[in-house]
Amino acid sequence: MSEVTIAGKEFTAGSRGIVRVPVTQDLSGSIEITAHVVAGRQKGPTLLLLSMLHGNEWFSVLILRELLGRIDPAALAGNIIAIPVANPAAFVTGSRCILDDADEPDANRSFGGQFLWLTNQITNILAEQFFTKADCLIDYHVSDWGSTMADVSFAVDYPDPEVSKRSRDMALAFGFPSLHMLKMFSGFPGPRSSLAYAGATYGIPGIVAEVGGLGFGEEKEREWLERNVQGTLGVMKQLGMLAGEPAYCERYLCIGDRWRLSPRNAGYLEPTVGLDRQFTAVKPGEVLARLISPTSFEVLEELESPGEGIIFCTCRSYMLRPGSWAFGIAVTEGGSSYWAEKDKI
Repeated sequence: MSEVTIAGKEFTAGSRGIVRVPVTQDLSGSIEITAHVVAGRQKGPTLLLLSMLHGNEWFSVLILRELLGRIDPAALAGNIIAIPVANPAAFVTGSRCILDDADEPDANRSFGGQFLWLTNQITNILAEQFFTKADCLIDYHVSDWGSTMADVSFAVDYPDPEVSKRSRDMALAFGFPSLHMLKMFSGFPGPRSSLAYAGATYGIPGIVAEVGGLGFGEEKEREWLERNVQGTLGVMKQLGMLAGEPAYCERYLCIGDRWRLSPRNAGYLEPTVGLDRQFTAVKPGEVLARLISPTSFEVLEELESPGEGIIFCTCRSYMLRPGSWAFGIAVTEGGSSYWAEKDKI
């Protein structure tokens, strides 16, 4: 039988509950990490689910709520540790990063920090109390209002190639048709992100699930919610935590290099393409959106595709600031990104 102990609280096989782990005291009150724990009846791996390392990405809270409601401890092999709000200090301000004077305000770029900024204290608790209990990890980063994320990411350059292989297997089992194969240690998002730090320091394979966004209507958002839940269940089946086989895709868009298409100016983004263009080809110079001045109503700039690629992240019309998300384009020039069947990835 399976069991797990978090911060001195024991969860016996077949049980479920909540544990709260204190982090520090801020001016507005105490900061703590709340985790939901489900201990399965049978032995198996412990899966850690992280949500809201960025305080504006609250959609993933709903994913964990829906997922946990469907899990029966009697049918579970292993344990689930689910943290809906991994960065409570950013969540309370509704901001991506913690609004203080830290040198490292982004919690997903500050794991392993040596200082006492809030980000460092939060990520150190996540590592010490939760990474040490986990065998595998899913970190959710669903976009906030106005834009979408549309890939499942994993690192291909872990120091231990076996961790990369196991991460790839989890990504395939999520069953979403685009995989972002990140050189995480030598590039974005860097060795101090959640996945990179967990994999390199603790040997934990993991994926980043980035599927969906907000502001596209409840019907579409419920579809994305279900997609994330089913993807997580697929990973759990691949890990042997649940009975059954994952629902794999017939083929996957394997994203190597990508262009992040964002405006240089602030204003009203008016796309010329919509969600129907997701996973379709784009030509060099194709205009995907126009940025309109909110005061003069003039066109400040046009967002054009830098080259040949495949659109995977899209957006709706919304008011945004310089550098905000608009489109993600997988670079197909030179074979950097390509479609492939599961057995050829």
